[in-house]
Amino acid sequence: MPDDIVRLLTGSGSWVLVFAHPGHELRAYHLMERVQPAVAVLTDGSGSANTPRVTESRALLAQVGATPVEPFGSLTDRDAYAALIAADARPFMNQVDTLTALLTAGHVRAIVMDAAEGYNPLHDVCHWIARAAALRARQSGVDVVLLELDLIAHPDGSGDGHRLVLDDRAFARKLGATSRYGPLKHEADAAFERHGVDAFRVEFVRRVAGSPPPPSSWTPYYEEVGKARVRAGIYPSVLGYGSHVRPVIERLLAGVQPRHHAADLHPVHE
Repeated sequence: MPDDIVRLLTGSGSWVLVFAHPGHELRAYHLMERVQPAVAVLTDGSGSANTPRVTESRALLAQVGATPVEPFGSLTDRDAYAALIAADARPFMNQVDTLTALLTAGHVRAIVMDAAEGYNPLHDVCHWIARAAALRARQSGVDVVLLELDLIAHPDGSGDGHRLVLDDRAFARKLGATSRYGPLKHEADAAFERHGVDAFRVEFVRRVAGSPPPPSSWTPYYEEVGKARVRAGIYPSVLGYGSHVRPVIERLLAGVQPRHHAADLHPVHE
């Protein structure tokens, strides 16, 4: 059990959670109860239906004593995807700047981010936004622990980290909050069917490995789905990792001095 994470869980430092979309915080519901973090959300969760979920997330955070902080729904999903299609890193670089200022000014000791699972490009970009901000904060002397939370994989994942196992009362509160989050009912039901309801009794935060972004030749799940939908005539073009997403990630990391952080970005994908 990593001692530094345990110390942070018992109150010796403030936490920031960074998610791509409103509702991701449900995966860390009891963690939020424990540490009452600041929570940043990069998009409004409006999706193709253009229906934001920010209000529901603000209400959920209030229930657990967490605090919404900027950026909080500052980009619509449509604008975020348009920026990715154009390989335009500027909206995301603004979010790195905002998060870096938060980390350096707020005496933050731990940051939890979406894992880069290759399932959704904005989840992955969120991961690298948070990592870039954390690494820049480290350059300013902030000793911040980098942790990630799986969104699609089984909640009780593998790796070096810490597992919060919810007792019956805590689990009932989490399930109640999930059932009240109406816009995500379909996603929650699908996750329960895929993993089983009881799997979400565990909240696993994994220490972020020091790996760099995958090479441009990598084909993530979302790109495979995009290609299939183009073939079916649903999408006009594919949002690709190598042509759209990786150039944005490279821009996000451009402000990080690699010679100071060789251990954070060693090439495990080569």
